[in-house]
Amino acid sequence: KGVLNAWRVGQRRAVAGRLCNVMQGSGPRGFTATLYFDQQTGYLVRLIRFGRSPVGNVFTQVDYSDYRDVGGIKFPFQQQFSWLDGRYTAKFTDVKMNVPVADSTFAAP
Repeated sequence: KGVLNAWRVGQRRAVAGRLCNVMQGSGPRGFTATLYFDQQTGYLVRLIRFGRSPVGNVFTQVDYSDYRDVGGIKFPFQQQFSWLDGRYTAKFTDVKMNVPVADSTFAAP
């Protein structure tokens, strides 16, 4: 809500065989983001964002899947990132909430 404004509702689209509600918002300096929400679960399944760069608009797509309950919050255990020249998939095996982290973890090397 704080990053994007001028929200618009788009036509429903299918993503990975699931019908999705589509929302698009605009931000500063030509930034736009399109969000795809699974119509049945309400989960975010895809984010496509465009941002300006010296070489033109740069495209990034993130697909979210394998949602599981983590401390009462649904978290996507698989996230696939696609951009102009590559693709990366992050698969989480364990996610914990509010785990204490020692201050020394953030100390300069």
